[in-house]
Amino acid sequence: MKLKNLIYGLWTSCKIILRFCRQHHDTLSMIQGIYLKQPLHEKLIAGLDTVLTIKPSGSLFQLTKQDIINDEPVQEQTWLATYAWHSNGHLIEIGGDRYCIFDTVTKSLYLEELTDSGRTTLELFTKSY
Repeated sequence: MKLKNLIYGLWTSCKIILRFCRQHHDTLSMIQGIYLKQPLHEKLIAGLDTVLTIKPSGSLFQLTKQDIINDEPVQEQTWLATYAWHSNGHLIEIGGDRYCIFDTVTKSLYLEELTDSGRTTLELFTKSY
C-alpha cells in the first residue's frame, strides 16, 4: 500500500512539473514580437492604433509602446522589464509599475499599469508577429 501511495505521489508531482515547464516554455516562446491593442470595453476608434513591441536587451527585455494616429507615430514610451517565471510567466518593469501578463492560449497579453492618480489601467494586446 505504501508503494502504491509513493508511486501515485511521484506521478502526481511529475505531472505538475511537466505542466509548469510547458506553461513556462509557451510563455517564453511568445514574448518576443509585436502586439496590437484590442478594445476591452470601449469601441474601436478609427485611425488610432497602439503597438507594443517586445525585444530582448541582454538578459532583460525592452518594451516599446507606440500610439499611432493615421499612420503617424504620436507618442512613444520605452522601458526595460525582467521576466518572472513564477505564475505562468510575466514581465515586470524595472523601477516602475507596469506588468505584462501573458495568455498563451489566446496569444495575447494584458498590460497593467498604475497611473499617477493611483488607478490601475488594463490594456489587452494580441500578437500580430
